[in-house]
Amino acid sequence: MRLNLSNYKAALVTLVAIAVLALSLTFTVWRLLNVEEDLRTEETHANLWQISQTQFEASILAESLTRAAIGEAFPDREQAPEFRLAILISRMAVLLEGMQGHVIEKVGSLGTLKEAYLQLTYAEPLLKGRVDPQAAQLLRVQVRDLAYQLRDIANKVMLLNRGEMSEKRSMYLRYVFESFAFIVGIAVSASFLLLRLFKGMQEASQARQLLRQEQELSDLVINNISNQGIVMFDAELRCLLWNPGMEDLLNIKPEQAVGQHMSDIDPIFAQENVIGSLIRATEGMSSIFENETSSSDGQEQCLEINCLPVSMAERKLGIAFMRDVTEQWLARKQAERQNFDLEIKVLQRTAALRQAERRLIAAIKSASEGFAAFDWTGKLLFANEQIWAAAPVSLWCNEEMGLTSFLRCFAMCEGADMRLVNAEPPFEEIELDLMLKKDTWARLSLTKADGATIFVRLTDISGYKQVARALESALSRERETTNAYRSFVSMVSHQFRTPLAILDSSAQRILRRGAELTQDELVTRVQKIRNAGTRLTRLVESVLNAAKLDAGTIEVNPASYNLVDLVVDICDRQREVSTQADIRFDIPNLPVTVYCDGMLIEQVVVNLLSNAIKYSGDTPVVEIKIWMEGSRAFCSVRDWGIGIPADELPKIFDRFYRARTASGIAGTGIGLNFAQRIMHLHGGEIQVESYEAAGSLFTFDLPIANAEQAQQAA
Repeated sequence: MRLNLSNYKAALVTLVAIAVLALSLTFTVWRLLNVEEDLRTEETHANLWQISQTQFEASILAESLTRAAIGEAFPDREQAPEFRLAILISRMAVLLEGMQGHVIEKVGSLGTLKEAYLQLTYAEPLLKGRVDPQAAQLLRVQVRDLAYQLRDIANKVMLLNRGEMSEKRSMYLRYVFESFAFIVGIAVSASFLLLRLFKGMQEASQARQLLRQEQELSDLVINNISNQGIVMFDAELRCLLWNPGMEDLLNIKPEQAVGQHMSDIDPIFAQENVIGSLIRATEGMSSIFENETSSSDGQEQCLEINCLPVSMAERKLGIAFMRDVTEQWLARKQAERQNFDLEIKVLQRTAALRQAERRLIAAIKSASEGFAAFDWTGKLLFANEQIWAAAPVSLWCNEEMGLTSFLRCFAMCEGADMRLVNAEPPFEEIELDLMLKKDTWARLSLTKADGATIFVRLTDISGYKQVARALESALSRERETTNAYRSFVSMVSHQFRTPLAILDSSAQRILRRGAELTQDELVTRVQKIRNAGTRLTRLVESVLNAAKLDAGTIEVNPASYNLVDLVVDICDRQREVSTQADIRFDIPNLPVTVYCDGMLIEQVVVNLLSNAIKYSGDTPVVEIKIWMEGSRAFCSVRDWGIGIPADELPKIFDRFYRARTASGIAGTGIGLNFAQRIMHLHGGEIQVESYEAAGSLFTFDLPIANAEQAQQAA
């Protein structure tokens, strides 16, 4: 203890000496820097020179003004009052700024000089051109007074500088004595530190010799302990000792371990918890723990590591004892595993029982279904809130109800039968769907368990009933849709008959007349046959396209078409079928080239044209108009038939919808919907204007394919 206290005192004295040395050096350098700064900022002679130069310029200006007052001319510009005044003003400006201004302020004359500077600035315009003798005389008096003031300021500055120099000499002398004292402190501190260094080297040599002796003694003792591994290390975790026991445990020789960092010797010592224990041992704290690892042959291994602090030759070291406790660890681990498995099973079974109990109670209490239990005589055992909240029970039963009174509460509900009225022990199993109130249905189920307990369940089936009604409604709509599709097929079949009739009539005409036919008539009939065949092919494709359109798989193959030829050709074919129709045209003489799928657009025109003829009576008149506007081509179909009521116009393009004015006229209500959807695929739309008993106007538009036509239309 005395040795340690002595070491602490020696260290404290050494630190004090180092601090004195550092402070002495710091203050010495600081004083020298102060002296250097004072010498660097010495500008006394410069200040006096500037003041004297300003005084000299004021004298010259006064002389120049005197000559100007008597009317003397100035052949040399530099002698003129205007030039001399400018020089004096610049001198004054320099004098009032920087270090000269600070010095003049110290002697109390800065305000006077600023006032004089201002007056000279105001007087500068008076000296331009011809100088007024009276103004020159007045200005000369002011300049002369300024020269006297500058002379007095120079004297004051000289006296001020003399006083400051006296103070600086005293200060420099004090700095010299202080620096000398600091130098003495530096010398004393340096001498003391040199003595401490020499003594420390001797003590270190003695400590190394003592440590070597102690190490030899500890090696002798430790190497003879072979039942456990021992490793010693310093504060930097460098290995100092590695006994044979460690060699047996880790298969590492002492020459491979000594001098190495502990983490580099074996992966065990590189683990974070092991490193922490080793560091705490060098800091004076003990620790013991087990480290689970694998041996070189892959078997599980457990090593017990006991880290202890060691102090040798005033050095803080650490020592770790390591022994193999694999057998004890495996036995303890197996016992713990068995205990843990047993505890887990007990906990699992207990938790399962509790969970089942809680689940049963929660299911009964919070289930959406009503639940009640009765004994075999019909006495109530339990009923949840849903049972008591049921409308018949809340109205007619009380807390002492029995199964008989409970069932009779539901006897007045829709769907009940006499089993609810005649219920008596022994009770029969029942299952009924009852309407408790409007739009509220429940299924009442009565079942027996083990011949003793009777369970009653009340399940809300309102949603099921609503879904059933919805399914019935959907089935009805599906039937209507099926009927509509049958009508559609009938309409398509009728459309097939038209080209077939043309084919048959043309073939009969050829057969009847035979050789009497001229070449032109034969060509005409053959052409009609070909057109009818083409029409028939197009009808087949249109039916397929309708199915594709419903399935969303229809393909649009746009190309350039002459809308005029397309519409006129359709009208010609329609005249063959409807010979009584009067189809009129308002079309341009030039072709109107549009970009569309010709097959699909043909179906649109055919639908609009056939509707116009069908709904126009016995002598239909239909007007077809084609025109261009901007980059779009328009085609309208007008008739003067039965028309469409105004309130039904928004629904006219709905599938299967037919206006009330179409009653008694064959049709399915699918054509306009199909035509509108085709136009949507082309980026256009069918517009309709109609008045009841006044006819209808249907208009659709397509993009113009030719840029020149679009410009002309615009």
